[in-house]
Amino acid sequence: MTLAGPLRGPLRKRESHMWEREANDHYVEPAWCSERLFELPLFRPGMMILDPACGFGTIVESAMRAGMCGFGSDVIPRWRAIPDRAGYYDPREFEEMWPSREFDAIVSNPPFKVAREFAELAIERSGVLAALLLPANWVQGMRRSRWLAASPLHSVLFICPRPSMPPGHVILAGGKPGNGTTDYAWFIWVKGYDGTPQIGWLHRDGERA
Repeated sequence: MTLAGPLRGPLRKRESHMWEREANDHYVEPAWCSERLFELPLFRPGMMILDPACGFGTIVESAMRAGMCGFGSDVIPRWRAIPDRAGYYDPREFEEMWPSREFDAIVSNPPFKVAREFAELAIERSGVLAALLLPANWVQGMRRSRWLAASPLHSVLFICPRPSMPPGHVILAGGKPGNGTTDYAWFIWVKGYDGTPQIGWLHRDGERA
């Protein structure tokens, strides 16, 4: 088909949102992302869960609703902006208590710009496993793929549907998440795991594949 002349007619309204970039990479995932994660057999009631980049505390709250002991800290105490948020550590308090407390799992939506460094530290310091919410294409890239292949990567679980993760300042201003346009996945490392990484999916409605 050949088109001649200017295109005419109404343009479809663009539904995606263009947000001002968050200075510290604070982007907020919907709670169901971590709620589905904590339903996995890898997690059990009573586990000590730490999110060292907890933001508003979404992951910490999901862990506690699942019957686990949730703890959170962040370089900026953003949870103070959310009502009824308690049990979090300011950075200085966190550094003081860290050596004396062992956490079974480190679970976080970390700043993507330091994701590999964050992952290395989470794997080292977790007692059982580390799980990070990252863009799905994080599996790619020559250096990163080789590092992942040598790490105790247990599974990569793609999140369906694509979650919308607006900046924290948008949430505080009353903004509502729209439809997600980026693919995300949970990357899960298990201490001592030496097998082939498993691929799967976590669905918002609770089904797993």
